[in-house]
Amino acid sequence: MNSVVFSTLQYAKSLQVVGFTEAQAEAIADGAGTTHHAMQDFVTKKELYEVRDQLNQKIDEKFNFLDSKVTHLEEKINCMADVLTSKLFNRLGGLMVACMSIGISAVAFMIKGI
Repeated sequence: MNSVVFSTLQYAKSLQVVGFTEAQAEAIADGAGTTHHAMQDFVTKKELYEVRDQLNQKIDEKFNFLDSKVTHLEEKINCMADVLTSKLFNRLGGLMVACMSIGISAVAFMIKGI
């Protein structure tokens, strides 16, 4: 917020010119000065909107970062699933060949034994 200079002494003198006593003018000027300093802590709508926009930008950056990480993990999981499927297919194929070989050997042994 832009800082505005406020002179309580000048304000007290202005009050005395229009008829306030020195004590009254000083009390009013002191209260006005305190209020003016307290208002320095307030923010404007523009400042709030700027902070909101900055926060939204940071949230978007974090979301985009997390989204890229999730996408990377999804790709990695899909690749691992493909590898596991291939390994399972190869092992089942080997098991089928072994079973067929045993079955053919058993049939051949029975045929020769007859």
